[in-house]
Amino acid sequence: MQVLKNISCIPVLVSLLFLAFWIRLGDVGDIPDGQFTGNDGYFYYWQASLISEHGQLPARDMHRWLPLGRDLGQTLNLYGYVLAYTHKVIMWVFPNLTLYHVCRYMPVVCFCIGLGALCLYLYHTYGLMFSFIAGVILATLPGTINRSTAGFGDRDAFCLMIGILAVVTYLVSLQVDTSRKRLIWTLTSGVIVFLGGLSWEGFGVFLSVIIAVELWRFLTTETEEGLVPYALWVCCFVPTLYLASPAYRDGYGFAEHLAAFVLIPPLMLLAMRTIRHLLLVKVERYRPHARTISLVLTLTCVTLALGYVWTQQNTFADTTVPISDTPVMQAMTELRAPHFGFWVFRYGGVFIIGSMGLIIACQRYSDQTCLIVPLVLFIATTFF
Repeated sequence: MQVLKNISCIPVLVSLLFLAFWIRLGDVGDIPDGQFTGNDGYFYYWQASLISEHGQLPARDMHRWLPLGRDLGQTLNLYGYVLAYTHKVIMWVFPNLTLYHVCRYMPVVCFCIGLGALCLYLYHTYGLMFSFIAGVILATLPGTINRSTAGFGDRDAFCLMIGILAVVTYLVSLQVDTSRKRLIWTLTSGVIVFLGGLSWEGFGVFLSVIIAVELWRFLTTETEEGLVPYALWVCCFVPTLYLASPAYRDGYGFAEHLAAFVLIPPLMLLAMRTIRHLLLVKVERYRPHARTISLVLTLTCVTLALGYVWTQQNTFADTTVPISDTPVMQAMTELRAPHFGFWVFRYGGVFIIGSMGLIIACQRYSDQTCLIVPLVLFIATTFF
């Protein structure tokens, strides 16, 4: 019966992915050949071209920050390598496909892969209707569409895919029954986090989801469980990222606090869990106070984190100096403070509230066909 149930969900999820793919193709035929709809698309296309030609990137990017150029050791360049080597692999099957075509359609493919993984997880956890409605919302959310359309060329969709895969695989590892399967899913998540750490400076946002889950389990349990898998998960990306990229060892400028926000939080949580485990095992009188110990350790780490932010507050403000006052940086729209209309257009308050209402109704009344009516109205008002 479970196999039949899984098979029955396939057409629904495939239809959802086709919908997301179709939306993001848009008017791709109207984009002139060799052009992108976003400025950063040209940068990653240039990086992928260099990698395809020379096998690696140069030490410095002499197209920017002249006369010294920008130190590429302080940037995370995995996306350029993914584009270059994806093209090399695809050429074996489709020799007429160029690197530009790979850069052009990669955001669409990455978004659909991430959406598919998330929908599968939600389906196995909360059911088909919940997964489908959440998927429709994400597939049609304006903020996700304009950053993952064909021709956009930026790495946003790729980083989102890596982040979703990292979180989903870790959550799956917490739900499996056997230790062998949990070990496989945990190591998979750790490797994906390593790839994400080489892809985007803000990958700590996705990492914080896993940290929050583990911190909640740490504060609400009396005994320490899963310490070894968590330690292996940390070992998959903390030492490897430190060794793989100079940005994590001696970062400066935009990468000055990269290690502090990506590597230190999981290490601190590992230290807290280890200390509590040792106290509960070695000192018998501490065993009835496991949650108190957890709270004290958590407050101590939060205090240390706030102290670090306080002592480094000047460096946060001066990260872009001395280039922030140049005309080029002043003209960049991504660095300007957005106005309220930007958020209304990009996400929409009514859109978000209505979507949350549909999800809650779906979870509570999943056995009633009346949910088809709001779902149909949702799709009709979104597209027509």
